[in-house]
Amino acid sequence: MNRELQLIRKFDLEPGDRIVVPKSLLGVIQHHALYLGYNNLGQHLICENIIGIGVKLTRVEDFFQNITLVTRVEKFEGNSFERRKLVEKALSKLGMPYSLINYNCESLCNDIQYGVIKSSQASVGLFIGFIGIMIALINTDYGK
Repeated sequence: MNRELQLIRKFDLEPGDRIVVPKSLLGVIQHHALYLGYNNLGQHLICENIIGIGVKLTRVEDFFQNITLVTRVEKFEGNSFERRKLVEKALSKLGMPYSLINYNCESLCNDIQYGVIKSSQASVGLFIGFIGIMIALINTDYGK
C-alpha cells in the first residue's frame, strides 16, 4: 500500500475533513487544511492557504512529509452531495492570495466549510497585540 493510502486510512480521511496541525513550536499557532479526495490521476489532495503562495492543492504525501503530530481531524458532517459541493468550492478558491488577518488557512477552511470568513487565531492575535500596545502606551509618556 502506498504512503498516501496509509495516511488516508490512518486518519480516516474523507472529502471535506479538516486537518489541523501545529505550525509553531509550542503548538500555539495551528495550520488548517482540507482533504479533498483524489483526482483522476489517483493523487489524494489537500487544499491549503500558504503564506506567500495563497490557496493551492498539495498532495497528501507532501503535506504530511514533515508533520510529526496532528492536533486533530475535524470530520465533515455532510452527505456525499455536500462533500462534492465542498470540493467544488475549494477548487474555486485556488490562487486566492494569503492574508494573515483577512484570509489565512483557518479562514479558508471556515469559508469553504461554513461560508464564513473568520479566524479565531487571527482574532486572538489582534486582541493580544492591542493589549500589548495599550500596556506599552500606559508605560510611556503617552499614558500620563
